[in-house]
Amino acid sequence: MTEIEFTRIQGAETIPAQLEELYLGAFPEEERRPLEQIRQRVAMSDPFFYFFALSHNGETVGFATVWRLPGATYVEHFAIYPALRGKSLGSATVKALLDDKVRSSLGLVPSTPLVLEVELPESSPQAARRIAFYERCGLTAMEDFPYYQPPYREGGPQVPMMLMSSQPLDNATSFVILLHTIVYNQ
Repeated sequence: MTEIEFTRIQGAETIPAQLEELYLGAFPEEERRPLEQIRQRVAMSDPFFYFFALSHNGETVGFATVWRLPGATYVEHFAIYPALRGKSLGSATVKALLDDKVRSSLGLVPSTPLVLEVELPESSPQAARRIAFYERCGLTAMEDFPYYQPPYREGGPQVPMMLMSSQPLDNATSFVILLHTIVYNQ
């Protein structure tokens, strides 16, 4: 089994430039927060926000930004370097985030749903493949729950997305209110 190591970057530590480049290249502008906001959250060691450098056999392979929310663990962004995709590193990362022992060791809340947003399957073949990937990892698409990602920038567009979760959410509407309040400051 592929082992992934998680290293939380926080406080005075800086995000490695190659991970910032991966972040900027992996997500369209309307689907990512400004890099300066991430740097600020890292610098203040935000107790809800975790920026993880992901490594395998001592080599950095990607990153994940994760939020510790009441009743859920939310993966905001997650990317593996393009040259390393298809080597089970992504699925090993998701499976590690689903493991209660790993979550506890990282300071995340075990036994809560792992939730993330994905582009709608009809938006592109890549979006449909991404959804299938997360389904293979054990997440379920919440297809019957209409969802929009709030804008990351003032005046920016809402983005139609779909939530996926490792467990049924007790109250999806309440979760979205919490998500939008804590993560998006809405």
